[in-house]
Amino acid sequence: MEKRKKIKELVEKQIDFSAVEIGFKVELSEKNERYIVIEKKQGYQLEKKSKKGSFKLSLSCLEELEKQKKLAKDKSFFCKLFKKLNKGEIDKVSISGLKLRNPILTASIGQSVIANLSKLISPEERKELYLSWQAKNKEEFQEKLYDLIVDKMITTLQEKLNSNDLPTPVFPTSVALTETPNYYICEPKEEYALDTKLELFRKLTDSICGRCGDRLYGLYVPEEGYEIKEILKSYVPDFYNVNIVSMAGAGRINSREIEPFEYAFYLLDKVFQEMFRENKLPDYHIELLVIEGVGGRKKFYSHYIIPNLNEIYHRLYYGDEKYIPERGISKIKAMISSFLVENWEIERSLKDANSQIAHFYINRILYHVFCHKRLDIDSILSLEDLKIKLGDSTPILFLEEVMSWM
Repeated sequence: MEKRKKIKELVEKQIDFSAVEIGFKVELSEKNERYIVIEKKQGYQLEKKSKKGSFKLSLSCLEELEKQKKLAKDKSFFCKLFKKLNKGEIDKVSISGLKLRNPILTASIGQSVIANLSKLISPEERKELYLSWQAKNKEEFQEKLYDLIVDKMITTLQEKLNSNDLPTPVFPTSVALTETPNYYICEPKEEYALDTKLELFRKLTDSICGRCGDRLYGLYVPEEGYEIKEILKSYVPDFYNVNIVSMAGAGRINSREIEPFEYAFYLLDKVFQEMFRENKLPDYHIELLVIEGVGGRKKFYSHYIIPNLNEIYHRLYYGDEKYIPERGISKIKAMISSFLVENWEIERSLKDANSQIAHFYINRILYHVFCHKRLDIDSILSLEDLKIKLGDSTPILFLEEVMSWM
């Protein structure tokens, strides 16, 4: 019972009910022909499916059925379906527009939980819901619908958390950088207690999310790191929809190519600057969640631990010499901006052709900064070689200084 209460709290915090639309479906099969009526807010949708051909027809009200001369012999079957509707003998309740506020959760459990909610509604519940719909008491109907959806989501999530089949980043299927510190052991497969799964699931719900191309990123900050979120509120109006390019302030950036540790860096750079001004210390870790392959494509999940922010903060942000006073930015940010191929003085076609490889190396530099507290010289040399090859002669800003701090 206690576990169900915890899941309920997570679901109610995340569920976005604002754009939900409901359809009540009844159907009838006659020989090789199938007749369907769906009642929605906008009216009725009539369908006929057969080997000889199919059609769809929209009606705003039941009275319009009599005026449809082209229905001919089909009219009697649709009349039977309308009688079935009036009795509340609903075959299926369709639910569309339901989302979770956190896009990582929507991407990871949308198909397995949200898309299957309709199948969990019993005939008795379908009838009760339809009768409430017919009564046209919008407030009462919305309350019944909300309670029903939340109840089914809790039940489904409980079953999934108790099973070995959990299609979320709780069990990542890949890591983009194999040497990254990671919670997980894939071979042999490791089993987790329900409390552990719930804790990992909670981290997903509480992450700061942004979309970059076909990737979704989430930054989880533990409770003791509340000041990170307090500072970010000034820059990020919606923690579930971060505009990372605007947040970065690093010149031109191809947002589709921003990689995981770039995302974390652009979020934290302004935070660390503010902490230095306010004499605060980030004495905790953070976690980086990644989904690659959004939409209907196969997804891969990664979960990185970035330990001991305090050490990174002291090396790169603590001290007046770490900033450019006249520009109000950190020197490490200026260095990273210099590595962005989008900011190089080369032709646009060359920028487009080399953006992905440049971001790959920048991500490796930042990965080594966050996870190993050192600079990856091979990636730096590769970027410098790329700049020379493409014909850009502008210097990498503050590279020697940053190297001396690391």
